[in-house]
Amino acid sequence: MNAPRNPPDKQALTFDEQIARLRERGMVIADADRARHYLSQLNYYRLRGYWMHLEVPSAISGEHQFREGTTFEQVIALYDFDRHLRLLVNDAVERVEVSLRTRWAHVLALHAGPCAHLQSSLFNDHHPKLLGRMERLYADRNDVFLRHYLERDIEPPIWVLCETLSLGDLSKWLGAIKQHSMRQAIATPYGLHETPLCSFIENLAYVRNLCAHHGRLWNRALIVGQPALPKNPAALVVQRQRDPKTQFRVYNTLVMLAWLMRRLSPGSDWHLRVREHAETRADLWEDMGFPADWQGFDLWQQAAP
Repeated sequence: MNAPRNPPDKQALTFDEQIARLRERGMVIADADRARHYLSQLNYYRLRGYWMHLEVPSAISGEHQFREGTTFEQVIALYDFDRHLRLLVNDAVERVEVSLRTRWAHVLALHAGPCAHLQSSLFNDHHPKLLGRMERLYADRNDVFLRHYLERDIEPPIWVLCETLSLGDLSKWLGAIKQHSMRQAIATPYGLHETPLCSFIENLAYVRNLCAHHGRLWNRALIVGQPALPKNPAALVVQRQRDPKTQFRVYNTLVMLAWLMRRLSPGSDWHLRVREHAETRADLWEDMGFPADWQGFDLWQQAAP
């Protein structure tokens, strides 16, 4: 058993005390009742992620103060912007995840049969761990389509297995495939080389988990998976942000999602909804990794690139 940690040196504050603390630090709160409502619903510490960029060090108190003119309404507006951004990302992630499950299962099943996932020769050294994870999924899930096979002691075929996989699991199974040609057969319908696709899906699993747990997205460094930048097609390459300071911000994730959505759902207006939303907060573009000329790129126009 681990040794007990030291207790925090801070005490809990009532919502009124939280408001007083924010005012002491220079935040303008015109409507205390409204602020109390949000603090009671959203948590002071969650909202802190949306006001940290408005803080400046104080040489007198030692505690960060707010820039002059900072208001509680600014914080809530940013929170709402980020919440809507997460909803947009979740919409696209769902379509990518379902499509990729289908492609993964289809390619493997045609190549090696309905139990391709059991053939260790197709996968790298991570295969035993993936099988162990799969068995735990079978034990934990109670889906009718799984019971149909498991209750008769029949191995569920790969097109059933794929429906149990999270995006994180799917990313690991995709990356474990040994043959480049098989990975490329999965990637080709998306207009991508398999290397950046596999890398992006790993990164997207992290983004999806952030969104599922309602985490801050707009200015977060999305370094998990460190997605490889594609070398082609040219229509996509020019629109990716390659500056080391910003390439792991949400803009590159949005670019890849827009690219994939154009192929998964050609009539979708997802890219236009993202553009419309981003245009409401030009002041956030730099922190989100948006290049200054992003609106001129073909990917964000009405017609497909």
